Amino acid sequence: MGHRWTNLSYANVATTSPLAHRVSREWEDSLARGGAAEFDADAEKLGMMPLREAAAKLLSCDVTDVFCGSSATAMMCSVAWAVMPSEKHNIVSSRAAFPSTVYPWSRVALETGAEIRLASYDHNHYTKPQDILDLIDKNTSVVVISHVEYANGQRYDLRKFSEAAHSVGAILMVDATQSMGMVPIDAVESGADIIVSSGYKWLRGTYGAAVGFLSPKAKSLIPGLVGFRSHKDIWDMRSDRMNLPEDASRFEFTTLHFGALHGLAASIEEMLETGIESIWKHDLSLADAVIELAQSRGLEVVSPIDHDQRSAIVSIRPPAGHHSAHIVKRLQDEFGILVTDRSGMIRISPHIDNERSQIELLFSSLDTILSK
Repeated sequence: MGHRWTNLSYANVATTSPLAHRVSREWEDSLARGGAAEFDADAEKLGMMPLREAAAKLLSCDVTDVFCGSSATAMMCSVAWAVMPSEKHNIVSSRAAFPSTVYPWSRVALETGAEIRLASYDHNHYTKPQDILDLIDKNTSVVVISHVEYANGQRYDLRKFSEAAHSVGAILMVDATQSMGMVPIDAVESGADIIVSSGYKWLRGTYGAAVGFLSPKAKSLIPGLVGFRSHKDIWDMRSDRMNLPEDASRFEFTTLHFGALHGLAASIEEMLETGIESIWKHDLSLADAVIELAQSRGLEVVSPIDHDQRSAIVSIRPPAGHHSAHIVKRLQDEFGILVTDRSGMIRISPHIDNERSQIELLFSSLDTILSK
């Protein structure tokens, strides 16, 4: 008998949208029935389009600006090898960024000698945006940031960073895995050159599906990872040439789990029907409840709470003598409540599937644990 979980940890792994789960399973079932009989060459050629079309609406851009992949990390790796900053260049980011946001660039830097510059963070994992901007100079090739930081939910102003990057001829790459599906993003207005997001968090898909955006400038890049899909007609299979598509699909290079892609497309369409602005408002109201109930108990809220830098990720510091990992485990084992231990903090990240009563349940459960 399955456990009935209260998932307040969408920054970790979403409770997959039931619609996305059904669509993904239906695709898997079709393969189990007859292999390619129900997923023929044309279906595979056009297999990315449902997700590209859904993501284009979510990001307020054109479908030609969107590409699909298996993970945000794979997408960032391809971009990093495409750009390959040389030894005279530097790459700017933050120490607070999720490792996969920086590691692709660190790997390229090992090869080329490019400098990695990382802004520091304080005891709350907060990074002053100006500290990142101050690292940018005429030799900066890439600025790479997480739109929302994973540990404390700090949100950056993408337009400010794109303007700073472009002022020195650099590109801005954004890992939006902790924001896309929660925070409204106008990809074109943001000025970002590349935006990528895995699908299994705030987008409510499953593992194995991710989506990205390329600006007109980024569409001129030669992908660092290539395969049979890299040629503009994937079924014209000759190894003596590789003519890349002109649009963002040039970064789609291989066979993917199309069920996961179609499921993610269905989840995004479902969220679009609700409205991303409504979702953002709902998520912030739940974050407000977390802040209110934490502060009423004297618990320290670590995350930024001002309008311009906040998100629906709220991290709190446990009282002295209590360890976050122990608390998180007890919440799951004894109460069926899912939150995450991150850097000694309890990270709470509710989403569209949650309601205030579940936040209240979390804190009444915390009361029980802390009282003992």
